[in-house]
Amino acid sequence: MFTVADCFAVNPQTRESTGSLFQFVALANVTLGSSGEGNITVAPIYSASNALATVNSLPATSQAVVFVGAASTQYAQNLVYHKDAITFATADLLLPQGVDMASRQVHNGISLRIVRQYDINNDRMPCRIDVLYGFSTIRPQMACRIWG
Repeated sequence: MFTVADCFAVNPQTRESTGSLFQFVALANVTLGSSGEGNITVAPIYSASNALATVNSLPATSQAVVFVGAASTQYAQNLVYHKDAITFATADLLLPQGVDMASRQVHNGISLRIVRQYDINNDRMPCRIDVLYGFSTIRPQMACRIWG
């Protein structure tokens, strides 16, 4: 994480500066050239003229860059987020035919399937429970990382 001089975070609704420098997040390692220059990929940023505004103005060339924290130092990291920032979803799996027992139940939005079938080769009655799930960040502006 790093900040760039004169590049302030904005309120996403009013697009007014918060007075705090925007903290950029590097998404990949950077390889520096012989004179110390390099290209860095950061999380998406938008100027105040954009509907998804995150900064008052895009970083200018030759502005001072300050990295957050000290080199080779570990910091505790925590996430704080609104319940609508991240979504978790499950799918209803098909119920197979011709088995001893097959059932699907949904509890608190989580769909689970249980299937039981006789195994003639091993003289057993195995039972399996399956869930098909996925998750995604749908409103990243409603989550933040706190560290230090």
